[in-house]
Amino acid sequence: MKKELSLTLNFVTKTRMFIQSVGENLAKVYSSLLEEPISVKKAWKIFHASVAFCFAAFTSCSVFIHFILVTWFLFTVWDCNRAGIK
Repeated sequence: MKKELSLTLNFVTKTRMFIQSVGENLAKVYSSLLEEPISVKKAWKIFHASVAFCFAAFTSCSVFIHFILVTWFLFTVWDCNRAGIK
């Protein structure tokens, strides 16, 4: 007789597994680009800085909002530096 194990995953668990797999794939991409091992945490920090840069550099908005976006980008660069990413 064949025994089967059926697992039902809720939405939160499925979402967490998806985000974890995306982070692992992102770490693999950054590791191949930088030619050094990058952890998943550092990969998310680099991705965060990349998104902040894109918003700060390529959006057309008021001076006040642009100042906020540049501040956001500088914060992400500082956070990457604090995490040991050079």
